[in-house]
Amino acid sequence: MRRTSTQHIIVFPASLVLLVAAAACGGAGDRSGGAVVRDSAGIQIVENSAPQWSEDEGWQLAEEPTLEIGALEGDAAYQFYRVANARRLSNGRIVVANSGTHELRFFDSKGKFLSSAGREGGGPGEFQGLFGLWGLSNDSLYTFDYRQRRVSVFDAKGNFIRSFDLNALTGARSFPTVVAPFADGSLLISARQTFFSPQMRGGLRRDSVVYLHSDPEGELIDSVGWHPGPEWYVKSQEQGMMAASLPFGRAPDAATFADAFYFGSSDSYEIARYDASGAVNRLIRKAHTNPPVTPEDISLWKEEQLEDSEDESQRQFWQRMYADMPFPETMPAYEGVIVDEEGNLWVEEYRAPGDEQPRWTVFDSTGVMLGLIETPPRFRIFQIGSDFVLGRQTDSLDVEHVQLYRLRKG
Repeated sequence: MRRTSTQHIIVFPASLVLLVAAAACGGAGDRSGGAVVRDSAGIQIVENSAPQWSEDEGWQLAEEPTLEIGALEGDAAYQFYRVANARRLSNGRIVVANSGTHELRFFDSKGKFLSSAGREGGGPGEFQGLFGLWGLSNDSLYTFDYRQRRVSVFDAKGNFIRSFDLNALTGARSFPTVVAPFADGSLLISARQTFFSPQMRGGLRRDSVVYLHSDPEGELIDSVGWHPGPEWYVKSQEQGMMAASLPFGRAPDAATFADAFYFGSSDSYEIARYDASGAVNRLIRKAHTNPPVTPEDISLWKEEQLEDSEDESQRQFWQRMYADMPFPETMPAYEGVIVDEEGNLWVEEYRAPGDEQPRWTVFDSTGVMLGLIETPPRFRIFQIGSDFVLGRQTDSLDVEHVQLYRLRKG
């Protein structure tokens, strides 16, 4: 889900993480096929060793998309640049957050352009860094502008309703990010307080992130607490310093559903479910050993990153940067998490360099592992409904397309 190049210096808000200490185990627990469920100090622990689906029971995406929006040439309304997210509304309309043009674009259920909302600027309903888009059950739309640290709310037709910023909530020296809304419109927010300066000592860095629960107007309800953040590599030199994502580094992720949320650190194959107050009520685990990072993996990873270098001087710079970088001994346990509209948890498996096939392990709403689903290469999932998957596909020419696939179950 997240293929983050270290060539992108820290600009965007960091992902979430929460490490959970496993409580002492007690009793053999209930067994359901390849899952063992037990209780420990009031926390349900689900240990998964095998999927529930048989070979002919698994879910799969249709071979071709039912709907595809996007073009290389022609009407500018169909040309996308840096699609940050997309949502399918209850009436079938598709809303696309096109961050490259600072606007929301609305299409009908057949992909015909209808209207747009927003533009570049700092006024009401305008964006400077459109980063997120979420839809509630009433089809109201929440957006997040990371540059202005502002949440803007629109109706299903793109009419601006209201906005509020998060500066007062988190303090001027933090970097707040909306993780996602809860079903009631309240928000899960992370606030990174990592600061990079020329005086900073170089090396591996993993700082803490605070998580907050706010009401629909951005007023603080409660703090979820401080938790470890993603891994970074810092290089200090006479001219200043550089900070980049650590190759094969742990990159935590989070997702909300109804009045609960999930956190995973990717250190091990464990994901925790919390209620809105921040109390953990379930630990979901999968039998898994993090693969080793081999010299071949490192070499291929460097080649992939250097392909993005625009000129020889930039390429040489990054070669020097990579020469000093530490590499972890093992890969992360997984890449990211999404919860579908029925409460099933989808976990994207971590892919080694050169592996273009995305794979998702699906757990049901109780934490029991159902099985594995493959999605098309270069396809990023934004939304999973009861019978569809919506996302962004980038073709061989780097043209972005918003695609909707039917989800076949059983």
